Formats: sequence, C-alpha cells, structure tokens
Amino acid sequence: MSVKQWSEDTISYDLNGEWTIRRAEPEEWGVYCSVYYNMEYNGFFREEVYANPRRNAFWIYKGESRIGGVRMSPNVIYHLFVIPPFNDSLGILKQLKKLLIQWSDRKEPIRTYEVLPDQVQLYARAGFWPDEFRCRWMQRPTEEFHIKWEDDLRIESPEVEGTEDGGKRFILAEEIARCDFESFRGGLDATRRKQTVVKDFLPTDPNYSNEKLTQASTLVFDKATGQLIANCRLCLQDHVAAVYSIGVNPAYRGRRLATRMLKRALTTLKGTYPLLRLYVMEGNDAESVYYNLGFKPGVQEVQKMVIPVN
Repeated sequence: MSVKQWSEDTISYDLNGEWTIRRAEPEEWGVYCSVYYNMEYNGFFREEVYANPRRNAFWIYKGESRIGGVRMSPNVIYHLFVIPPFNDSLGILKQLKKLLIQWSDRKEPIRTYEVLPDQVQLYARAGFWPDEFRCRWMQRPTEEFHIKWEDDLRIESPEVEGTEDGGKRFILAEEIARCDFESFRGGLDATRRKQTVVKDFLPTDPNYSNEKLTQASTLVFDKATGQLIANCRLCLQDHVAAVYSIGVNPAYRGRRLATRMLKRALTTLKGTYPLLRLYVMEGNDAESVYYNLGFKPGVQEVQKMVIPVN
C-alpha cells in the first residue's frame, strides 16, 4: 500500500492551523475514550477495550486545549470522541477526513467500523456511505451447567497443530470448513463476508485463541456417519473470551445443539474468564438462542461505513 505523509514515528499532524492531532499513550487515551465515546456502549465494554497498544491513538487539540481523541491510520478511522464543552464533532471529522485522504491508498476504500447510532449521521454527513448490515455485541457471565448429550453424538474439542510459518491450524480444518459451509451458506453472515464456496470457510481462528479457549470450543459428530454436524469455536476479543463462530448443519437443527455448545463453553471457561461475548447480526435466527441463554445485548451498530475508492 502506498501512502503519503503517514509515519508511525510522527508525533503531531496539523489539521487546519487551529486544530492538530498528537500521538497518545494508549492507556491514558483509553480511559478518556471509556468516558466520552458512548456511555451505553462503554458501560457494556469497560475501558480496557480502548487501551490497545497499536500506535494509532491520537489526541485532538484546539490550540493547546485537548478537545477529543480518535484512532486512525491509513484507510481507517474509528473511536472518535470529543470532550465537553467542545461539541463540533462534524467540523473535526471533516478535518480528520482531509488528513486521512492524504494518508490513504485511494485504490482502497476508507473505512470506519461498528458505527454506533449517535455517530451514523455524523459519518454520513462527512461523506461515509453506510453498510446495510446492523450488528450488536452480546455477553453473559460464565457459569457451570449440567449438559447431557445423546448417545448418537460424539463430543470433542478441536485440536490444533503448528504450521511451517509459525502459525497454528485446526487439524480438522477441512471438516470444519465443510460444516460451516453447510451451516451458513446463503445466510446473512455468509453474504456479509462474501463466503460462497467451502474454501471461504477454512478457519483461521487458532491464531486468535489459546489452550483454554480451544478446550472450551466444541465439535459435534454424528457417530453413525462420522460427519461433523456442528461446531462452536472461541477466540480472544481484546482480553475477553468470545465466540468466533457457531454453526449447526441444517439437517440437525432443532436438537438444541447450539445451546448445549454454548453451555459447554460457559462451563469450561468458568473460573478463567468471567464473561463470554458474541457478535450477532440483526435478523440472525440465532439471536433467540442467545437471549434464551441470558446473553445481554449491547448497542446496535452499523457494521461498516466507507468512503468509496476514487
């Protein structure tokens, strides 16, 4: 990617002679973001989410007064907030957009992710186009459950092996991809991710997991055929356990397999992780499963907004 005027070593960037952005120390920046970004959203996540060590956190200054913050790098902007009494969010976003265009590869769209309701119109007025998908995070405390499986099912945790490039892969990666293909093809999530063939579902999540989360993940096999018919895989979302993917072959739905896989995850994680989170698209049939298991929904988000390519 070819970008202009962007460097991880640059401390300060001028916006318009009056406003500047200055590189921030992530931990302090995260505390401010946890207060000023969106109280409903922040109350759901807590401030450790915002203290990511990536070098893309900036303070926004008007003269020598700190008036807000943002995370941005070439082609990406998110977590924009302002500090009262300053309230010209649109004015500052338009200035940030000008700088971002200078930084970015214009053969690619400029993106902002997980846009909360109070900022959808803000980004739209600044020239970002909204994605059609609406999503939200849900979470619940981990808890021990008594889980009973039928005798015709075999329950395992996935196994992981190292790769030549130093990464990790599931030993049954192809079987998991086939199971996910059967579970998700033609659905909302597959449409959003543009997944249309089996190879599009090959799992990469072991690289975002650990031994405990793999142990809490579940593979469900039909003993009679040996077919993998359902799976639930977990990952780390910041420092919190999260559901990376959960799917059930349509021929085996109605047997509460998703509910039991989630209960198994909640039980296994108890004592190691206090919470389990998942990200669900509005209209997904699985929403009712999550509600019935006690998952609490967060703020609805527009999945993505973009400035299209030139």
